[in-house]
Amino acid sequence: MPKWTDSLKAAIGNTVLTIFVKVGMRPKQIFQNKNRKNCNYGEPVIFVGNHTSHYDGIMTSVEFKKSKADIIVAKDWFEKKSINWYLKNARCIPMDRYGVDTGWLRNSKEAVKKGESIIIFPEGKTSKDGNIGEFKSGFVMLSIMTGARIVPFVIDGKYKMVFGRRQRIYLGEPLALTEEGKSLTPKYMEKESERFRQIIQDMKEKVKWSWYGE
Repeated sequence: MPKWTDSLKAAIGNTVLTIFVKVGMRPKQIFQNKNRKNCNYGEPVIFVGNHTSHYDGIMTSVEFKKSKADIIVAKDWFEKKSINWYLKNARCIPMDRYGVDTGWLRNSKEAVKKGESIIIFPEGKTSKDGNIGEFKSGFVMLSIMTGARIVPFVIDGKYKMVFGRRQRIYLGEPLALTEEGKSLTPKYMEKESERFRQIIQDMKEKVKWSWYGE
């Protein structure tokens, strides 16, 4: 099959997904900085958030388009023939969750160089009980290697299609890594991973008390 055919199908797929997200999920972005109107930060950033559902990737890839965001997707999803054609032609970067994989890091670095942002769910899997699990440190490594700041975000509530409460994404401001001891050592990366996990956990708790306002 000609390559342009897959590209055309992916373009159509993107349009369909955008309509699905905007009409079905009706997401609303709520910013910690009340003066911010959208997620274009004027620089490539690394979006890091909690993982509540397989819908998270679809929603954030549509909602963070103003940041030219690419999303890290588990490599096993690329092996599903039903969606392989779309993932290969969309803004998706494969990552092997079960083996040693540096390809995603190399591809992400290139994307950031071109001014594109990256979306990562560091838990590596969806949460079954709503609690935020341990963060893998790949996003810290990427931030060290590119200098890109990290935007923490929280996806709040269950997905209710078309009717019911709108899905909400709460976004903090871009944050830099801690300068003290900054290195690619496991100790530093684990410490920073936990720091950002705690930041997102605190954001999630504050959402309950409408800290961000609406």
